[in-house]
This record gives sequence, structure tokens and C-alpha cells, in this order.
Amino acid sequence: MSIRRQMFLALAGASAAVIIQSGPAIAAPPTGTPAVRAPDGPVITEIPVDSSEVATFGPESVGKPIPNSYVGLTRAQLVPHGIQGEQRHFTPDPEQWDNARTIVEVILRRDMPAYAAVIALSTALQESLLRNLTEAVDHDSLGVFQQRPSAGWGTPEQLTDPRYATERFLDALLVHAPDYQAMPLWQAAQAAQRSGFPTAYARWQEQAAQMVSRLLGPRQGPVRRAASGQAMLGCC
Repeated sequence: MSIRRQMFLALAGASAAVIIQSGPAIAAPPTGTPAVRAPDGPVITEIPVDSSEVATFGPESVGKPIPNSYVGLTRAQLVPHGIQGEQRHFTPDPEQWDNARTIVEVILRRDMPAYAAVIALSTALQESLLRNLTEAVDHDSLGVFQQRPSAGWGTPEQLTDPRYATERFLDALLVHAPDYQAMPLWQAAQAAQRSGFPTAYARWQEQAAQMVSRLLGPRQGPVRRAASGQAMLGCC
């Protein structure tokens, strides 16, 4: 190979190197807080659930930490009055996990205790098996809690929004059973729902406690928070 040919190749290689390196360097995210993108949502940041801090929710408080009250979640917090009666169990499918996750996110955002999440999930399991009922199955009952528009719970469109339905259930719980933490689960649920079968809520207590533990407990992975301030839970 001639000297001229060697010089030409060397210059071409140097030019290519300049072109390749001309873009800005991309730094790796800090350890423990990797930025990822949800399939159809905003950039989210993962925060270890066993951290002493988690992000608050709402655009007015983005980035401000609050104590993570669910660190070290115990069975006594989930079932403070024990398991009552025969229990039912099943393996939830993705839709049921999505609805459970939405319910628990509302409890988390309202900073209510884990027992409130178990009460809410037990109620939704009994009423709809965690399905969002968009067609009335009992009179005009709709949604995950079978709430009735004619009873003043909300419009059909509102009650088939699991987040809204959960908010209304919790509102009723706090109004009719403000001391729910001192009550057996079925009594607390019945105070809000006024069902014809009040003790039936108890049959789902163990299933609900297991699901809440997976969604809020330290073994399910990190709690994720969207850039918009919306809470997102891992698991399942």
C-alpha cells in the first residue's frame, strides 16, 4: 500500500471518529433511581418501597418527600381483628390486579392505613370480584363496588371509573364508620355499603390482605411515581 493511500485512510478514519463523537454524552441515571418510560405514559422514577421517604402526589407537591408509612407492613396492620369465618381465594387476572392497584393507589394518596385498603378490596371482591361492571347486574348497581346511581353515589359514568368509585366508598366509610380501625372488617364494610349480606365481606379478608401486601409491602418491588405526580404501584 502506498504512503499516499495510508494517509488517505488515516484521515478518513479520524473524520469518522469526529462524526461519531460529535453528539452529546448521555450520563447514566443515579444508582437506585433509574428513569424508565411506561408503554403509554409519562417518564416515571422508581423509588425503593423500603425507603424512609416516598414522593407525595399532586402537581403542587412534586418532588417533596413524605414518610413512607407502609415500610415494614405487618399482618397486624392488615388484619388487626383477625380472620373471621371461612375464606375464599382465587388467582386474579391482569384486569383484577389493575382494579386492585387503582383502589390501593387511592388509599395511598389519601394517606389512609393499610387496613382501609383491605376493607376496600374485600368489599370490591364481594361486590364485583374486582371487575368494573359497566352494565347493571342488580337493579342499577355499577362499577367495582356495585354502587347505585339512584342511591346518590354518582352518575353511571362516574361509578364506572374505579378511581371515583373508590373515593366515594372511602367517603362513605369515613362518614358512617369513622372508627373503622376499631371494627371488624365486615362491620366497617357494611357501614359504607348497607348490603343485604353484611357478613359476606369477611370471606375475602385473607385474599384482600394478601393482595394489599403484594401491592404495598417491601417484597413487591419499588413504588413508582409518574412525572405528573400520579401514583403508580408495581406488582402483577
